[in-house]
Amino acid sequence: MSEEINIASQLKFASQHLFNLIVFIGILYYFLKDIVVSFFSNRSKKISREIQEANKVIEASQEAYNSSSQKINLIDSELTELRNSIDLITSRKTNDIIDNANLVANKIKNDTHDIIQLESLKLQSEVENSILNKAIEVAQDEIATEVTNDKDSELIISFLSEVKQNAVSNS
Repeated sequence: MSEEINIASQLKFASQHLFNLIVFIGILYYFLKDIVVSFFSNRSKKISREIQEANKVIEASQEAYNSSSQKINLIDSELTELRNSIDLITSRKTNDIIDNANLVANKIKNDTHDIIQLESLKLQSEVENSILNKAIEVAQDEIATEVTNDKDSELIISFLSEVKQNAVSNS
């Protein structure tokens, strides 16, 4: 029996504390219900606003990214066009420079050929003049040694007789 009394007193004690707990929770619910509901409602609205703001930021970032991507693609295409244009101009200028260099080289070659010919003619003329001057010197030396007054007189007399004979035979 003492066990029954002990269990009964424990049940009474537990029921009183359970009742006190239920009353305490009820009082808390009555007084804190509006505050808790308001807190969670405000928290839910704040989270919802933050999600909307984040979505706006994401959309603005996506638009900025798309715009930047288009600009980058446009810049890439313009760079490609510039590179192609520069390559074309460089090729043209290189060809012009090569053509001008070939033209100048041909002119130099022709001028050099003409100069060589003129110098050859000049040298040939100088050699001929030198040979003629030497021949004249040799002839003068020979004439000086071989021609004497007696020979001169004989030569003149012989020449005059030939002229007389030619004059007589032509008449």
